[in-house]
Amino acid sequence: MNIAIYSRKSKYSEKGDSIDNQIQYCKDYVKMHLKQITEPNFIIYEDEGFSAATTIRPSYQKLLEDIKVKKIQVLICYRLDRINRNVSDFSKTLELLEECNISFISATENFDTSTPMGKAMIYIASVFAQLERETTAERVRDNMLALSRTGRWLGGLSPLGYQSESILYMDESLKERQLYQLVPIEKELNKVLLIFLKYKETQSLSQLETYCLTNHIKTQKNCDFTKNSLSLLLQNPTYCIADKEAYDYFSGLNCIIPFSISDFNGQNGILCYNRTKHLAGNRQKKRPAKEWIVAIGKHRGIITGKDFAFTQNLLKQNRTKGSPRKDTSQIALFSGLITCSCCGSRLRIKNIRRTKDKVTYSYVCEMKVLSKGARCQNKNLPGASFDEKLLTLIRNILLYLNITDTAIDLLLEKEYLIKSEAETAVFQINTLNQELTAINDEISNLLKQLSQNSSPLLAKYILPQLDKLDGKKKQSEERLHNLTIGITKADTQSPDVLKTYTTLTSVETLLACHDVKNLRALAELFIKSIYWDGQSASIKLNLPSYEHFCIDS
Repeated sequence: MNIAIYSRKSKYSEKGDSIDNQIQYCKDYVKMHLKQITEPNFIIYEDEGFSAATTIRPSYQKLLEDIKVKKIQVLICYRLDRINRNVSDFSKTLELLEECNISFISATENFDTSTPMGKAMIYIASVFAQLERETTAERVRDNMLALSRTGRWLGGLSPLGYQSESILYMDESLKERQLYQLVPIEKELNKVLLIFLKYKETQSLSQLETYCLTNHIKTQKNCDFTKNSLSLLLQNPTYCIADKEAYDYFSGLNCIIPFSISDFNGQNGILCYNRTKHLAGNRQKKRPAKEWIVAIGKHRGIITGKDFAFTQNLLKQNRTKGSPRKDTSQIALFSGLITCSCCGSRLRIKNIRRTKDKVTYSYVCEMKVLSKGARCQNKNLPGASFDEKLLTLIRNILLYLNITDTAIDLLLEKEYLIKSEAETAVFQINTLNQELTAINDEISNLLKQLSQNSSPLLAKYILPQLDKLDGKKKQSEERLHNLTIGITKADTQSPDVLKTYTTLTSVETLLACHDVKNLRALAELFIKSIYWDGQSASIKLNLPSYEHFCIDS
């Protein structure tokens, strides 16, 4: 008998009810309570790092597919909330199990759908699981609202121009408490003000980046500003003065503002709580503006609400324009692989000229371009002749070593990784399409109920549900759009390794193709590093006994 064990944990951890602990507990449960099953065949489904709030979980979706084809006879999980914490989602899963005549068991709660009482109890437990999730979310939101009214800094890296300092105060019970607030660092704040003014003047992140590089304006970690870091600084509400224009701007975004417009005194700065969502690997994602909690801080702001709103609108407008720069990866073999020996920046393609017979171009230090020669003056590297010299070098070494099989294996491995990422994206797209269909059906049903019954009581309870579903629909459509763009981009950039190289038998044919995309894939496998000092290029290869070479310009 095939017994499916589903395990899930929101965060990667080996503590408490870890994935392994859940699986082992379920196996022990089967041996102890299902002794009539003499030869159980366990099929394991694991989702680690996924929340129960969504059904977009790879192993969960695979489980549903196996249920539909009746691959399993029993589904067991460690606890009910490992499957779902949403009553609607759980009901659909339970209905599917009933249709396919598959029993469901919650090991720690001892629920068994093979009995009427067990089925009733499992529905009740699912209601409480959803209630717990929603109550927790509501409690977190209430705590954030309470914190926002104090104007305290909640910790983390302080924005450029401020430092975090603790202060003591007396609460309502006359107990001494401690909180943190932002204290200005005048020299750094002047730097931030200059950046805002310069962006308003140039209206270009590229020109602003050049200005910062030319004038040695650094981040608080003493790094050079990039377009991305400048954009993040310009979007930070901490610098905005809490005035009437700021109130109008954030209320226009439907942010949560636990203050009245009269509290926006035109002196203090703004603190924005719940603005970002922390993801795995120290990554962050900006939340929708309607979830932000905009509060008045205890620090001094430096940018008026009018100027801050202008900056945000300008950033948004410039993002929609896109980049006019052409795809140089289709021209140069080693674009992005060469490092400047003088300043450590990457070399990029410039001075592209096309004739009937050939294309000429140069590799130019990015720091030299961005700072207009103020920070680096390394000579340009003639691109076409360098590419041919280095490709000939690699070709001769490979011919001498005769390691075609190794090269093909490495290339196939590269394409396997590319295909795996694409398959994951396709799976997520299919799942999102299913979710959107279900959301649209639910919206249609609610609208039908409203049209058939004009009771104001019915409208009172249905309209909030429609609003919630509409928000969920917009989020799903946005994620679907981003995934579709990602797949399209991968299709245009990924080398057709399998199609091109699986039938090759010699290094000569491996290097005979003239497709830049595929030759770049080959070069990236064998090149460890390339450094250009203005006279010669120092090259390190990932090949035994042939690790270091120099090529003159």
